[in-house]
Amino acid sequence: MKITIVLDLARYPHISLERDYALRFIEVIMRKHGSTRDLEEAKRIILGFDEYYSIAHKKSNGYLVVIKDPADSLRGRVIVHKVKLLTEHGKKIVELILDRRAPRELIISSLEELGFTEVEFTSI
Repeated sequence: MKITIVLDLARYPHISLERDYALRFIEVIMRKHGSTRDLEEAKRIILGFDEYYSIAHKKSNGYLVVIKDPADSLRGRVIVHKVKLLTEHGKKIVELILDRRAPRELIISSLEELGFTEVEFTSI
C-alpha cells in the first residue's frame, strides 16, 4: 500500500488514515517512542470518534487540538499536534496533524509496520 504525507505551509505533516489504522498507528508510535500525553489524548479521541466528531464539527470545523505536556513540548517529544475527524462514504477517517519536530524515521517505520510499503512526503 502507498500513503502520502502532506506537509503544510508551516511544515506540519498531515496523515489521513481510516480510524482503525490511525489507532494502530498511534499504538505503534507509543510502543516505539514511549507514551506521552499527546499520544494518550489522540488515542482517546480516536477511540471516542463518534462523540468527538459531533463536538469537533460544532466548534472547530472538525479539528481538535490535542492536550500536550509542557515538559514534552520543551523536550521535543510531542508527536501529535491536532486531530481532525471526518466521515467519507460511510468510513471514519482520522487526519493526524503531527508536530514539525516528529522524527520522519519514526513516522515512516511506524507506517511500514502497518503495511504501508511506500511512504511519500509532499508539500502543498
